[in-house]
Amino acid sequence: MKVERMFAIVVFLLHKRIVTADELAERLEVSKRTIYRDIDSLCAAGIPIVSHLGKNGGFTLADRYQLNKLTFSDTEKKLVMDGITLGNELFEEQQLANLQQKLALFQEEYDISFTLSNATLHRNIIEQQTKNKIQQLLAFIENEQAIEISYVAQNGHFTTRTVLPIKLHLQNGSWYAEAFCQLREAYRFFKLTRIRTMETIEATIKQPLLVSTTERPVELEQIILQFGLSEHGKLYDFFTEEELAIHSEHIIAKFHYDITNDILPFIRMFGSKVKILAPAWLQQKHLEEIKKILES
Repeated sequence: MKVERMFAIVVFLLHKRIVTADELAERLEVSKRTIYRDIDSLCAAGIPIVSHLGKNGGFTLADRYQLNKLTFSDTEKKLVMDGITLGNELFEEQQLANLQQKLALFQEEYDISFTLSNATLHRNIIEQQTKNKIQQLLAFIENEQAIEISYVAQNGHFTTRTVLPIKLHLQNGSWYAEAFCQLREAYRFFKLTRIRTMETIEATIKQPLLVSTTERPVELEQIILQFGLSEHGKLYDFFTEEELAIHSEHIIAKFHYDITNDILPFIRMFGSKVKILAPAWLQQKHLEEIKKILES
């Protein structure tokens, strides 16, 4: 459309000191004659475009002309592009990919500062399944669509819930759907890997007047673990320098953990190279699970 093309010309002029008609025609995939007509229309609309003749000539904007609300610094452009790149890798969203291509037209060079292949520690096949669920949930959230989910709790109990998805959260290496649960009449978090099926239903779920908390309940408690020296390098994946005390024969990690999350799967990752020093209830729970494993 002509309006979109004229807006694009203004953006190009704001981005570059001088732009030639040839360059604009190539970028916007129109003829030079069309570019000249658009420039005339912009001038008639009050946009102060200056024409420079000669070998290095072209079009530019008057020195003092700017559109503060529509322009970005180079740093801001890079932040936007990096954010879209990460979003596209996380969600594999075609709209994000299209937006990335459009914005790239207004930035001559763009080097990705960082990349994100996988957002979690899951195997690739689980990661892909999770991305598919994210795509579905984003559509449900956008359409304010109630859904029925089949969900497996941590203890293995299956349940069917009617929920209204609100937001997606990435917490502790796992994706969660925050949703208003019709059964509990409250906001709940559902781990995406434990959602087995999702189906849209014809139902209206009335939410309370208050908005969602957006945060899960947190109950912090100090955990003290003892690790073998061979685990030293691996520990920096999980602990800060201040949380670790390096001794001649072992390493002590003291940290606070949200015990509403199960920490035992993390502890079992280290096998015999870890020992629980505190709290006592966690020691007991760990021993009980080891006994169950040995007896099975």
